[in-house]
Amino acid sequence: PQRRPSMGEEDEEHDSPVEGQPEKVKKPKKVYCYISPKQLSVKEFYLKIIPWRLFTFRVCPGTKFTYYGPDPVHKYLTLVVDDGIQPPVELSCKDRNIMVATFIRILHKNIGGSETFQDKVNFFQRELRHIHSKKPRTKTCLKIARHAILETSLKVTRNFSVSDWSKNFEVVFQDEEALDWGGPRREWFELICKALFDTSNQLFTRFSENNQGLVHPNADRPAHLRLKMYEFAGRVVGKCLYESALGGAYKQLVRARFTRSFLAQIIGLRMNYKYFETDDQEFYKTKVCFILNNDVSEMDLVFAEEKYNKSGQLEKVVELIAGGAQIAVTNDNKIHYLNLLAQYRLASQVRDEVEHFLKGLNELVPENLLAIFDENELELLMCGTGNINVQDFKAHAVIVGGSWHFREKVMKWFWAVVSSFTQEELARLLQFTTGSSQLPPGGFNTLCPSFQIIAAPTHSTLPTAHTCFNQLCLPTYDSYEELHKMLKLAISEGSEGFGML
Repeated sequence: PQRRPSMGEEDEEHDSPVEGQPEKVKKPKKVYCYISPKQLSVKEFYLKIIPWRLFTFRVCPGTKFTYYGPDPVHKYLTLVVDDGIQPPVELSCKDRNIMVATFIRILHKNIGGSETFQDKVNFFQRELRHIHSKKPRTKTCLKIARHAILETSLKVTRNFSVSDWSKNFEVVFQDEEALDWGGPRREWFELICKALFDTSNQLFTRFSENNQGLVHPNADRPAHLRLKMYEFAGRVVGKCLYESALGGAYKQLVRARFTRSFLAQIIGLRMNYKYFETDDQEFYKTKVCFILNNDVSEMDLVFAEEKYNKSGQLEKVVELIAGGAQIAVTNDNKIHYLNLLAQYRLASQVRDEVEHFLKGLNELVPENLLAIFDENELELLMCGTGNINVQDFKAHAVIVGGSWHFREKVMKWFWAVVSSFTQEELARLLQFTTGSSQLPPGGFNTLCPSFQIIAAPTHSTLPTAHTCFNQLCLPTYDSYEELHKMLKLAISEGSEGFGML
């Protein structure tokens, strides 16, 4: 595992890390922290004059701080910095609060002065318009064959520059008379998204046979589907985001239900086993939960993954870490094993596909602008909220368990709260419970399993969810106001706050 500095300081010998926690070190070293408008840098100086950068964290909402008490040696206040990409860094310094306040002040400025989703969207769209403002917004004609939508779209845009992608597309379907007053362009966006992201076309796939599963880049795509197609897909998504930034009739949503792990990779987050719960639910229920809930000492697991072909024959054994085939999984390191498994199955296998997608996307939308959102917000930004009907929700939700008070009082308050929600808040509730802000065609009636509201055996605590089963676990509350507060907190920020944990 990668070693991490502590400011504290660090040692040549270190203990095995517990996943998600900083390593314990025996010999701290002195380091210096620098904050610029773009990054927080951790450096040390060799011979007191030669700077050496140890770690760099982006100034963005994904970089979180956790406060701890004084370190036992220097008695300085301790701070852990974690961006979800590299291992957390533990720092001890007397000016901890000043450093964090400076970081958050710069962060506030970077995202437009507000942490609410809508304000971040407004800032994102304003900045994106500014970036492309010097490019001509003239019309460019795309002549598309409806029967070969992907092939002809690739052909006509093959030599397009970023400036060309910023132009106003005027779409003409071959052998059709219609003038493009916006309708053909909108239809082209719908059709091209279907051609790119529908699993029947094999550029993207699902982890299960369930046709409601979320879509992920296909590591086993046919040979004729070249990596350039992922670049094109990234440009199409970037074009949708730019068109939406222009507003009005130009607004374009990406018609797809992407996996959480793919969305997380777009904004540079590190994989962990929890993504399996939404993305590969069968694997989560059969393997991940079994490992989490049982003693693994007799399972003969090692830090390696067997890869089989479509015929069920073993192709190769992939080591998750160097020498992993000889390293046993124990109860102490099983979380680390599951996180490495997630990194391999969800990210490493599709690294080339994701990199090419990002290459196309970032040509139109800079990485630092996307980084102001988390993966759930990114889905709302790209794919929108759809139209979630509360009456349809109420008609098909299944209530499980509960006392008379829960069924007659709490549920009445729940539906009143849900009825007061905006479409964004309804999408967040759906996202919180099912793993996606998008309903399948047919609405709640076709959601499988059905949306379940479980009476949780707790009182006045935050609601929780099991996305594998589309279950919302709702505690008992004493008032409408309390339920409203707790539900909104759970579906929005939860316990993570703004730049802090």
